[in-house]
Amino acid sequence: MLQVLSKLAIRNVKRSLKDYIIYIVTVVMAFSLIFAFNFVSFSKDVTELSTTMDNLKYAVIFVSIIIVFVIAWLINYTMRFMFEKRSKEFGTYMILGIEKKEINRLFLLENLILGIIAFIISFFIGIIFGNIFSAIVMNLFKMPYQISLRISLTPVLLSVLYFVLIYTFTLFRSSHRMKKMKIHDLIYLEKKNEEKIWKKKKYRNVLFIIFVIMGATGLYLCDYFFKIMESYMMLYLLVAIILLIISIYGITFTLGDFILAFISKRKKIKYSKDNLFVLKNFEAKSKTIGMALGTLSLLITLNLICMNMSFVMKDAYENNIEQQAPYDILVEGMYGEVDESWTGIGDNRKKAWEYINYIHKNYDITDEVHYQILTLKSHQVSKHIDDIGDNGLYDYDSYLKVSDYNKLLEMLGVDTIELKDNEYFVTGDKTVEKYLEKVEKSNEKITINGKELSLKDTTIKNFRLGWSTGNSFIIVIPDDVAKNMQVVTELYAFNTKNETTEEDNMKLEEIGYYEFPDGDYIAKYFPVTVRGYMEAMNKSAMTIFSFSLLYVSFIFITVVGTILSIQTLSDSNKNKYQYKLLEKLGVEKDQIHKTIRKQITANFLFPIIYPIIIAIITAFSINRLFYAVTSAQMNYLVTIFITISIFLVIYGIYYIATYITFKNNIEDESSK
Repeated sequence: MLQVLSKLAIRNVKRSLKDYIIYIVTVVMAFSLIFAFNFVSFSKDVTELSTTMDNLKYAVIFVSIIIVFVIAWLINYTMRFMFEKRSKEFGTYMILGIEKKEINRLFLLENLILGIIAFIISFFIGIIFGNIFSAIVMNLFKMPYQISLRISLTPVLLSVLYFVLIYTFTLFRSSHRMKKMKIHDLIYLEKKNEEKIWKKKKYRNVLFIIFVIMGATGLYLCDYFFKIMESYMMLYLLVAIILLIISIYGITFTLGDFILAFISKRKKIKYSKDNLFVLKNFEAKSKTIGMALGTLSLLITLNLICMNMSFVMKDAYENNIEQQAPYDILVEGMYGEVDESWTGIGDNRKKAWEYINYIHKNYDITDEVHYQILTLKSHQVSKHIDDIGDNGLYDYDSYLKVSDYNKLLEMLGVDTIELKDNEYFVTGDKTVEKYLEKVEKSNEKITINGKELSLKDTTIKNFRLGWSTGNSFIIVIPDDVAKNMQVVTELYAFNTKNETTEEDNMKLEEIGYYEFPDGDYIAKYFPVTVRGYMEAMNKSAMTIFSFSLLYVSFIFITVVGTILSIQTLSDSNKNKYQYKLLEKLGVEKDQIHKTIRKQITANFLFPIIYPIIIAIITAFSINRLFYAVTSAQMNYLVTIFITISIFLVIYGIYYIATYITFKNNIEDESSK
């Protein structure tokens, strides 16, 4: 019997292959992505880029565990659709005397065969995707990459494991579904209609307005949070997310019926060409279309946000490096005697010179600057910084001679500044931007060593003078005014001929750490910042985070495309008799195809409008967030354009596959 079922299953697969396009696309897409990301995460070339890149495999595995549940649900959803599509056929088998368990075995065998075929196809596509993603990662690290067909056993075994787990679940669910069905259920399953949910339109209109207001409020709170970025405002962000989720569901739940009612009242539109036919199809699904489209809209929103976040991480990384490690090597903390409670300062100063002597001996130095951070322990500028304690080591003003400041600017290839002997200049990072605005507005004069100085300007510079500057801002003053000031700390900045690496950081770290006695505890601090090490660490973190977001976003696209396709194709099963009637009435085939495209376009277009609006607005907010944290000023319009373009390409593949399958379903019915 098993042999007979196998032959019948293979025959049915061949015969119904065109009906399984969405099923095959879903399985191929899902497992191609799973294998591709596993391919990259276990790639020797990628993991050797940085010591922390080994964490990429664990991040991907963690995300994959979640993805497995999503894919399992998705394939189960797809199999349920195929079950409904063939329910009449299975009912006929039962009438002919074939036992339910044999029909069940036949259906499961067909899906298993298709699943294995799709999995094999996904393996080869996954290799292509894996090489593309690997090339992207290697390019981020400015490393050459050659296409490789070498595959480690681990990603293959993981993909096989995920396949077994997913299909064990889906086949079990399908078997359970078949056991509950009776002949009558199978015969008439695809003909079930849905009821209207909105019987009183005024309630719908009021709710629609409320949901729009909730969405606008959510977007405003989200943007306000990213603008202010205070810890106490996390509640604002939580409320914003809740409001947006409710708004997404609410608007899609009401808007469909709202549009239908709007068009129905306009006779010219309603009765123009095939609009009435398309409208009636929407009305037949009005009970569930809102919830389904709401879920799709939410997934699309998450997809666009995740993908956009993935792309802006690169720009954020580049700006963050310039802030954290502007010079190839920076030795900090050759401490002065500002805080008398500190002990062991002399030993730490000796340690600093060990670093400096090692650097001079082992590196080809192109530029170097030795500079001092000075203070009067006054609060002439710092009094404008409300949360000074969170922005530095000291609560008093820190100063830098203009000659040293210009040398640092020259090392960075930045234009120098000029100061008159009665002027001062304030520069800082993004954490104190709003406070520097207060300083500028006050236009306050300061007195140093008996000389009065006027504020020339303030600026936000995307580079670090050193954590031991005392604050996240520093006051630049004329050299003559800086005489006899107390030294807070000394720093040495180097630029080298060759690029620094993680290995350079490890060798310098072997020299030792600064030590600060703190009661019974000895605090240790490594005072050297190596650009190559910071690049590797930041690239690793960025890659892991960005990679995971990209992984999730592609899965979301697959989920959305599959659900929407199945929702649309379920209409083809219910509407094929209507399309057959149109053909008998003399409607040309080209016009029928046009009507099909219009119906599918409406289904695919409706769920993406509101998410795209949300994505564009939130992209602006995300840009603001990264600017606040890293001083990265990305062109959010470019990133969101790229994001939406990639989404629409993949979305379009599902649209085309859906149209082909829909058209085939209708034509098969017409040929009978």
